[in-house]
Formats: sequence, structure tokens, C-alpha cells
Amino acid sequence: MKNKTKNTAISGLMTALSVVLMMLTTLVPVFMYVIPIATGLVVLFVADISDKKWGVGVYFSTAFLSLFLITDKEAALTYALFFGYYPLIKDIIEKLPKAWGWLLKLALFNASAVGIGVISFYLFGVSGEEYEEFGEFTIPILLIMANVAFVLYDFCITKNRFLLMRLSERFKKIIK
Repeated sequence: MKNKTKNTAISGLMTALSVVLMMLTTLVPVFMYVIPIATGLVVLFVADISDKKWGVGVYFSTAFLSLFLITDKEAALTYALFFGYYPLIKDIIEKLPKAWGWLLKLALFNASAVGIGVISFYLFGVSGEEYEEFGEFTIPILLIMANVAFVLYDFCITKNRFLLMRLSERFKKIIK
């Protein structure tokens, strides 16, 4: 099998897997944030197996299909606006000096989080009742908690990257 054919088949299968995973957010609402993170790692897996351009293709096709097929639009937006592409650009950002890299990562995450909230509320009509629990401090508290979760997520990707690379190396041996 030719390399381009193999990459196309792998990318198609991984896109299908990602969309099916994203559909789980409809069945199990607690997966609303976990599944977009996991599908972002699928994109990174494809980039390791084939090339980053194939990973980008899986990201765009999964984001497009998720936005149109998944009923949980907030989860689809979470994937499309941050967790789908972040694993691909993480290595690029980490080439910057450490302080600038973290500043860029946090700025990108916060802009995406605010964008997800605004688009979900105004475009998709997600209820704002859940944002009233702590009064006027609800959104800042949620944003602080989301930043802590993002830092832990980034740390976990960095510390466990070798596991994904070992898995992709084994997968490459299988498909040869």
C-alpha cells in the first residue's frame, strides 16, 4: 500500500473514531470536557504516525463534522476552538522562551474559553442559569478553575508524550 493511501486510510479511520467519541458527549454529559481532550490526542497520534499535515486534516474534518452532527454544541466548540488543535501547536509554542511560551499558552486558552462561552451563549443558546451560582463571581471563578485544569492538562501532555510516541511507533510497525 502506498504511503499516501495508508495516510488517507489512517486519517479517515481516526476522524471517524474522533467523531464517534465526540458523540459520546451527547450520551454522557459529564464527558463534555474529557472527550474533546481525548480527541485532541487522537489528532496528535495521527501527526506522530503520518505527518502534522495529516493531523491538521483530521482536526479540521473532526471539527467540521462535530459542529454539524453532535448535539452537544459546547463540546464541539471546545474541540474546534481549542483542544483539537492545541496538541499540534504545543511543540511550536514551547520553542519560545519559557515565560513567553506560558504567556502565549494562557492567552490562547483564555481567549478560546471566553470565545466558547460567548458563542455557546449567543449563537447556540446554551442556558446561562448555571453561571449564576456564585453571583457576579461565577465567571471569574470558573475561568480560574479552567486555567488550573489547563495547566495540569499541559503538564500531563508534556510528561506523558513519550507514551503516545511509543504507541505510534508500535502502530507504524503493525501497518507496514
